Amino acid sequence: MGTGKYYSFTIKIITSIVLLFYLSSCFEKKSYSKTIKINDLFFQGEVKVEKIEKLNKYKVTIINSTTGLSDRIYTPYEIFQMEIGDVNHDGKTDICIGIIKPTPFDPVFKKRLFIFQIDRDYIRPLWLGSRLVNPLEEFRVCKNNNKITIKTIERQINNIYCVNEYRWESFGMSFIKKHNNSLSYSNALLILNNSK
Repeated sequence: MGTGKYYSFTIKIITSIVLLFYLSSCFEKKSYSKTIKINDLFFQGEVKVEKIEKLNKYKVTIINSTTGLSDRIYTPYEIFQMEIGDVNHDGKTDICIGIIKPTPFDPVFKKRLFIFQIDRDYIRPLWLGSRLVNPLEEFRVCKNNNKITIKTIERQINNIYCVNEYRWESFGMSFIKKHNNSLSYSNALLILNNSK
């Protein structure tokens, strides 16, 4: 190989590596963060989820604006969603966290739904069962006729999804009904986003 061809080949390789590095940094996933105000009879303040880069953990914090008290929990697992609502119908706002993690009975990293309650300015686990009918993709806390339910997008097979609905039953989430079946993700998301 001549010097000119070698030089040209080397420039192409270096350019390709630089381009790949640049593109990978452009598509780097942003950490999830969200803050939601809470105002019920038992708690006035906010709940916040944020990534603490130094610790490489997510932190969920509640801050009571009336008392000035706060509480926090940490997780090393990726959080992809947070919603609030009185899931167990006790008059107190609950925190629904979408988290990607394994469990003792299912060692695969999957999207899971955990529910926490605010109990006298402390974050307490309400439901860590995380198991739904199908693998979870996304969820919404919905209020219909003053009843809180959770609607989900769940993966049936490959790129086929359904929209399901759950409600609290004494010790956890109970399946109510399947709203739609055999959907593309975009159609399932449209249905979920139109849920109230």
